[in-house]
Parts: sequence; C-alpha cells; structure tokens
Amino acid sequence: MMMNNIQIKTDSLSVDSISKVVEVANTNQEYAINLWLYVAIIEFLIIGFLVYKMTKKKTDLDFSNISKDKLKSAKSSQVDMGNVMNSINGSKELYKQLSKRCHPDRFINSEKQELAETIFQDITKHKRNFQKLSELKERAKEELKIKM
Repeated sequence: MMMNNIQIKTDSLSVDSISKVVEVANTNQEYAINLWLYVAIIEFLIIGFLVYKMTKKKTDLDFSNISKDKLKSAKSSQVDMGNVMNSINGSKELYKQLSKRCHPDRFINSEKQELAETIFQDITKHKRNFQKLSELKERAKEELKIKM
C-alpha cells in the first residue's frame, strides 16, 4: 500500500511541474510576441517620420517659390547659344593659351607686371566664358604686346 501511495505523489508532482513549465513557456511566448509587436510599432513610426521629412524637404526647395512672372521672363530671355557652345568647347584651350602667355611670372621686373597680374586674374575669373576670354586676348595683345 505504501508503494502505490508514493507513486501517486510523484506522478502528481510531475504533472504540477509540467503544468508550471507550460505556464511559464506560455507567458514567455506572450511576452516575446508583445515585445516584437512593440518593436514593429516603433519601426513603423520611424519610417513614417522619415517619409514625412522626405516629402517636406521636396517642398522646401529654393526654386519652389519662384513666381510665374519670373518663369515667363526666363523663358522669353535671349540666350547667346553661340557663346554657350564656344564656352563649352573652346574656352578650355583659349584659357590654357592665355594663362601661359599672360602669366605674371613672364613679366618679372618690368613695368607690365602689374598689368599682367590684373589680366591674369581676369583670365582665371572668366576661365569658362569664351566671349570674355576673347576680349581679354585682344586686351593682352594691345596692352602687353603679346603675339598669339
């Protein structure tokens, strides 16, 4: 009789312990699900905030507040396409040529050194403008007596 009684008690302990383990596992699983739910909500809020910032940044561009009158006047303005194309294609070679010929180091200890410095500064200032470089070339020919 005693033997059966002991077996029953051990069986009841194991059932109780198993049920406690299952309870703990269920609460841990619920906690894990709740944790991931909160992480997903926080990520969603961050993504929403970033999308809001991106769309707001697009409306804050400098040219977004240009009036229609300014746009119309810009469309009707006359652009010297010849100078634009020459500036794109020919200004680099002309700049190199002028910077070599009009460099102030070529006129050291002469009365033309200050003039060469001012012309050279203008050349470097307008190195992408073909029309201005052409004018500076003529000026250098006249004032510095340079052959090109």
